[in-house]
Amino acid sequence: MKEKPYHHGDLRNKLIEAGIGLINEDGLKGFSLRKVAAKCNVSHAAPYSHFKDIDELIYAMGEHVTERFMDKMRTSIRGQENSLEATSLLGQAYISFFIGNPQYFQFLFYHSGLTIDLDNDNANDYPPFALFRTTAYQMFHSLGLPEEAYSEN
Repeated sequence: MKEKPYHHGDLRNKLIEAGIGLINEDGLKGFSLRKVAAKCNVSHAAPYSHFKDIDELIYAMGEHVTERFMDKMRTSIRGQENSLEATSLLGQAYISFFIGNPQYFQFLFYHSGLTIDLDNDNANDYPPFALFRTTAYQMFHSLGLPEEAYSEN
């Protein structure tokens, strides 16, 4: 058996991206660290230096996509968080992000196990949803709408 080369560089992110690709191609059934390692051309033991098991990799994949998504959304409104255009800018960033990264959309909404709790006061909200809700509420407030018009409290 030919020895796979030691992988230099950002192997953790390469494993995450490869994992997202594999899950999108084949689904969770049959998904394994070994297959992710093969896709990255590293030894089957290499992923274990970054993830203790498949569940930790899948969790990291969700975090990876969410962080990138949040970066795009935050950047879109930087310096304009309280403007009337902020919600529109967030919507444009949402669409642009997933058009540019269709593999993330498929993973996030079909394979990640993500659940979004729409409860107004839930500290565990999905961060992009929480950012959009907060921005929209700030806009409603700046328009002088009474809180009861947009809040379920």
